[in-house]
Amino acid sequence: MVAELDGSGHLTALTECGPDELVGAAVGAEPGILAVDAPLAVPNAAGRRDAESVLAWLDVPVFPTSRRRLEQVAGGIRGEALAPALAAPGRLVVEAVPDLVLRQLMWEERHPPGAPALELGAYREAWLGIRPPRYRPKGAGRAQPEGLAEAHAILARVVDMDGWTPRRRDGDWGPIADAAVLDAIACAYAALRLGAGAEPSLVLGSAERGLIVTPADANLLGRAAVNLERLRAEGSVAI
Repeated sequence: MVAELDGSGHLTALTECGPDELVGAAVGAEPGILAVDAPLAVPNAAGRRDAESVLAWLDVPVFPTSRRRLEQVAGGIRGEALAPALAAPGRLVVEAVPDLVLRQLMWEERHPPGAPALELGAYREAWLGIRPPRYRPKGAGRAQPEGLAEAHAILARVVDMDGWTPRRRDGDWGPIADAAVLDAIACAYAALRLGAGAEPSLVLGSAERGLIVTPADANLLGRAAVNLERLRAEGSVAI
């Protein structure tokens, strides 16, 4: 699923696409920022990437990405294979984590981005109390309509979805498709936020080693800086 937002946060296009060539066609060749919910660069055979190591220290659980793990779980590294088709002059292609986008938006409902940063311990305690809704079906007959509605409401605060809402449908394919739409819109918002620059974003990694972007505030940026400094001093990360 590909979602496109204009500069004001209005959903201007929503395209369902399957094969890689259709994804490439859907995003076109316009300059800008494209955020993808998939690993685009996986240089490590095992373990996890540097950006994921930092996120782990920020109490952000993410899938530990390695070539071995993706081969075992997904049968390949689709994002890395798709990356060349997404590249275009004047375009930055990054990764985004929809659950983290939603979690940060939930945080900002209570703590606007311009508010003073909390003391680090107080921030961590409050951050651990925020969990994004679970909205992806976890198997046959396990749709989560309440989670879909909650995720939609969170995104609707920052994105004009042009009337799109999750539909209550029988079976599994409908909720799967709705979850894919929400993931795509969350990624598009991460790209919009980074490009607009009016409110902060956290950028971790590099194009060669995996570049992850998420909305942020002074609290998340400050905690990331502390942990990055420590991990670099230890030689645990190379970003």
